[in-house]
Amino acid sequence: MLGLVADPYPSLAAFVERFRDWSLYVHEDTNSKICFITSVPIKQEGNFSRRGQPRLFVTQFGGNNPRQEVSVDPGYTYRKGSTVEATIGRDRFELFTEGDRAWAKNAAEDGRLIEAMRRGDQIQVRGTSTRDTWSLDTYSLAGFTAAHRAMTETCRDAIHR
Repeated sequence: MLGLVADPYPSLAAFVERFRDWSLYVHEDTNSKICFITSVPIKQEGNFSRRGQPRLFVTQFGGNNPRQEVSVDPGYTYRKGSTVEATIGRDRFELFTEGDRAWAKNAAEDGRLIEAMRRGDQIQVRGTSTRDTWSLDTYSLAGFTAAHRAMTETCRDAIHR
């Protein structure tokens, strides 16, 4: 196993197509196919001195537990026990953190968040690091709906393997 399930970075997968501010990638081996769309912030704010490249992901997993999952990599390690707030228009979502990732609390929240992303123009993600610095990243949702549709279509067979 490549560790891709826990850490789906573009360098571990094949680029498929770009949809404005979102890109589709696929990782396939003999046992599984994992697809994800990803974007980087159009604006970064906060009181941090340095950090890695933040990314927002939606990953489609197949196998025995097919699902789509939203995750955030802020480019730093989150403060233990902290939460991340994602805001799209008037919709607010609380994500739990572990190490350098944040996720929705369950599949129903992933679905609500994905649907809000399909309707929205931007998503803002605010988190706190282990050094108590904060970040507020703004991601464009231009191209998200087309990228999500393409991921679902491209990786439809991932759910049926």
